[in-house]
Amino acid sequence: MLKYIEENGIIDLTYVQEQIKMKKRDEILKRHQYSIWFNEKENVWYSYLPDGSKANNRRKIKRKNKNDLEKMICDYYQLSPDNHAEKEKPKESLSVENLFYEFMKHKTNEVNSGTVKRMMADWNRFYKPDEEFIAIPVKNLTKINIDDFFNSVLVEHNLKKKAFYNMCGILKQTLEYAVDAEYIEKNPYRVKVNKKKFANSSKKPSAKEVFQAGEKELFINEMERRLANNPSNTAPLAVLLDFELGTRKGEILAISKSDIVGDRIHIHRQLVEEFDTGNLDEMKSKGFHVVDYTKSEDGDRWLPLTARAKEIIRRVEAINGEYGYSYKDFLFVRTGKCISPDAVDAQVKRGCDYIGIPVKTMHKIRKTYASTLLHNGVNISIVKDMLGHADESTTLKHYIYNTEDSTETDYKVLDALEPQRTAKSDQSDQKIISFPKSKKAKNLEIPTFPALS
Repeated sequence: MLKYIEENGIIDLTYVQEQIKMKKRDEILKRHQYSIWFNEKENVWYSYLPDGSKANNRRKIKRKNKNDLEKMICDYYQLSPDNHAEKEKPKESLSVENLFYEFMKHKTNEVNSGTVKRMMADWNRFYKPDEEFIAIPVKNLTKINIDDFFNSVLVEHNLKKKAFYNMCGILKQTLEYAVDAEYIEKNPYRVKVNKKKFANSSKKPSAKEVFQAGEKELFINEMERRLANNPSNTAPLAVLLDFELGTRKGEILAISKSDIVGDRIHIHRQLVEEFDTGNLDEMKSKGFHVVDYTKSEDGDRWLPLTARAKEIIRRVEAINGEYGYSYKDFLFVRTGKCISPDAVDAQVKRGCDYIGIPVKTMHKIRKTYASTLLHNGVNISIVKDMLGHADESTTLKHYIYNTEDSTETDYKVLDALEPQRTAKSDQSDQKIISFPKSKKAKNLEIPTFPALS
């Protein structure tokens, strides 16, 4: 209150009025349903204003100065009688699209920007093309509208069950937000589709999902060749280490030397990409940074180090020392920062292309690791823990494949079904057939047959 009073005790009305005006301005901007973003290339600020004459019930506005843009927004709501009524009762005309963008603006405060980007990608792919559906006022949205929309998306995109329900989740969360914001009293969301229309979700062939035994050896040799050609680049060694640890791509690139204790390594961080959420329609990358958590709580785990894993780590440290690479305590670094996931992805893709095998990914190295453990007798519960999964079903359904080629697979199946087959084979190998020694071979009697007429 002292700020409102001058030295002579008189209230500074000008100051008070200015404060009231600023508070009102802040309230308007807070209720503005569209994002305000800066376009670096054009050096201008953008947003939208409601406009019923446009296809999406909005028009884009821009100003060079952010304050000018905010003033334009405030003037719009204050001076337009029609929009004043809309401001008082936003739920009366709020479309599915407008609700979604308002929800996403709220969501940016709850989840990381990578999640926001994935949700926007699904919105742009599945929802945005259906202009009729997203233009429906939320208060008029019915279960039949939702049924028709979901069925049309399922048929048009031929979605598998998992992808379909991920897409549905966007509308579910948006409508839950509408209830919480008191735009609607009852949530019309439901999923009622013909489940026979789901795309075939059978497992992909093992040859496409894991490195087969012969491929793995060729690929490892190729990573060594690539390292020899560029000895300062430790990205190929990150790829090789993943065969020994089976971590997620972001996890292996966030390993630090302090995580290694004796013969074990602590996986508890990941490298993530951050995006600018100022403009949800054009989210741009702000780069990668390390966070002190993994994809899930179960991802925080300790892994045993193989002799080869220790050797790879020693080689990485030697390269960092030789070329003066360092960034905090991290292992895979270059030019003062962690190696990016794009760098290791490039090594894997180019390596597969060079040796002439189907292109695999870092995630398929992780599947190769899991499959190798299980095939060599490690209990599925342990495999699950090594991967950082919450339950065995995820591991078995999505990570276990056959790493042997067809010939070796046939041998193993036959040996399992006919144990005596191996025993007989071993015995026959040990038999020595002796022939009588003779300086001159005996004449053999050759039978004769009548000539064919």
